[in-house]
Amino acid sequence: MTSENPSKAVLLILDGMGLNDDPASSATTASNMPYVHSLMGQFGYASLHASGTPVGLDEGKAGNSEVGHLTIGAGRMLLSTLARIRLGYNDGSWEQSSAWNNSDFSKPLHVAGILSDAGVHAHWETLIMAADLGLKKGFPAVYIHAFLDGTDSQAGTAPQILEELKQAIKDNGSDKIQLASVMGRKWSADRAENWELTEYCRDALMGRLDSGEFKPEELEQHLKNSPSEADFPHRWLPAGKPVAAGETLILTNHRADRISQLAKVMNEECHVIAMVELKHEATPIEDVFFPTLPINGGLIDVLRQQGFKTTRLSEQCKFPHVTYFINGMQADDSAKGVEIPTVPDAEILGNPLMSINQLGDAMLQIMEDETNGQVLIVNVPNLDQVGHQGSLDAAKTAASAVDDLVRQVVASAKEHGWQLLITADHGNADVMVDNQGRPMGSHSSNHVPMLAIPCDGKAVQWQQKEGVLTNVAASFLTLLGTDYPDSMSDSLISLN
Repeated sequence: MTSENPSKAVLLILDGMGLNDDPASSATTASNMPYVHSLMGQFGYASLHASGTPVGLDEGKAGNSEVGHLTIGAGRMLLSTLARIRLGYNDGSWEQSSAWNNSDFSKPLHVAGILSDAGVHAHWETLIMAADLGLKKGFPAVYIHAFLDGTDSQAGTAPQILEELKQAIKDNGSDKIQLASVMGRKWSADRAENWELTEYCRDALMGRLDSGEFKPEELEQHLKNSPSEADFPHRWLPAGKPVAAGETLILTNHRADRISQLAKVMNEECHVIAMVELKHEATPIEDVFFPTLPINGGLIDVLRQQGFKTTRLSEQCKFPHVTYFINGMQADDSAKGVEIPTVPDAEILGNPLMSINQLGDAMLQIMEDETNGQVLIVNVPNLDQVGHQGSLDAAKTAASAVDDLVRQVVASAKEHGWQLLITADHGNADVMVDNQGRPMGSHSSNHVPMLAIPCDGKAVQWQQKEGVLTNVAASFLTLLGTDYPDSMSDSLISLN
C-alpha cells in the first residue's frame, strides 16, 4: 500500500551498460564512468543476469533490449518469442496456424529475414523452419532471402552463418528449397522511416535492381573494407528467383520494430505473413503466426493500481522499450510520454552523444515537479546504440556523457525528493573488442548493475548482491514504499 504522501521515483535504464573492468575492451569502466562507479561504491549494487536462460533466452545467448525491458516490466521470467516459435514448430501449432490460409499455394513461397545467430531480431534457424513448413503446406518451391547481420551477430560472421544455413537446407533433403539471394540487413531493418532504404530492399527482393550474382569472395572483400556485412549490396544465388506479385512472403524477424517498414511496402506488392504483430498496420492480424500475448500483473499494472502517475522518456530509437515493451506489450493511455528525436543509426558513429543533452534537459524539467505519487521511466540509449558501431573510442565518449547525465539526475533527485533506481537491460559497450582483438558491436552476456539510491534519509539494505533482471520491478516498488505481487521475483533490497 502507498502512504498518504506517496514517493516519487525514477527508473533509469542505461541501455547497454554491462559490467566489465577491462580497459582494453570496455567503455563502462570506472575511468570512463567515474561517477556511476562512485555511486556503486557508496550505495552498493547488485550484479544482475541479463542474458541466457535466467531471462528466457537460450543458454549463453546475449540479452537484448526487447527481452530486457519486457523482463524488467514483468518482474518475472518470460518465454521469449524465439522460444515460442521453436515450440510452435516442434508441437505442430505453427503448421496449423490459420495465418497460412490466405496464401496462393500454387505459387512459390518466399522466406526472408535477418541471418543471425544472436536471436535478437531474428535467427537463421527460423528461415529453415519456415521453409520446411512451407513445403509441408504444399507450396511447389521455397526461396530464402537472407539479410546478413553483423550487428546483433558479431561483425564478419556472415560467411560462417551462411554456410550453416546452406548445410541446413541440404540436410532438409529437398531440392525445392533454394537460397535465392543475400543482402545486408541495413535496408530491411530501418525503423526511423527512412523509406528509401526500405524501398531499396523491396526493389531488390522483387528483381527491380541490377543485382549481380553472389560470390563469396566479394563478401570477404567487403568485410575487409567495411565495418560489417550489414551494408553488403543485394546479390542473387544461381537458383534464386525474385518475389512476384501475388506470391507469399514470410518475414521471419520475431521483433516488430525492424521489419514493420518492409512488411508495409511488400504488402502492397504481394501477400506478407509476419511472425509477430507489426507497426504501421503493416500486416493484418490474420496474417500473423504468433500474435502478441499481453503480460499482466507487471510493474505498470501495479503502479496504475496504486495510483502512481507515470511518465516515459527516451530518444525515439528506444521509446517503444519504455512504453510498449516495459508495459508487457500493452497500451497504457494513462502514461505521459516524452519522445526525443534521435540521430539516424548511420550517423551515430559521428554523433556518440546522440540527443543526450535534449533528453537530460527534458528529464530534469520533469523532476522539478513537486507533485507526489509520480514515476519516471527513462531509457538512455547511448551505450547500446553507439556500442553497436564497434568503436571503443566512440563508446568511451558516450559513456562519459551518460556518466555526466547520471550526475545531474542524482543531484536533481536529492533536490526534489525523487527515489532513484539505476540499472541496464543488457550489456554492449562493456565489450567493444572481442578476444581476437577485432571491433565488436554486438551485445555482451555480462551482468548489469542495479543501484538503489534513496533520497528521503532512508538507507538501503541489500538482501542479495546477485540477481536477475526479474528482480528489478519488485526492487523498484520496494524503493517506492509499496508492495509487489507474489508473481514477481523478490526484491533485492529493503529500506531502513
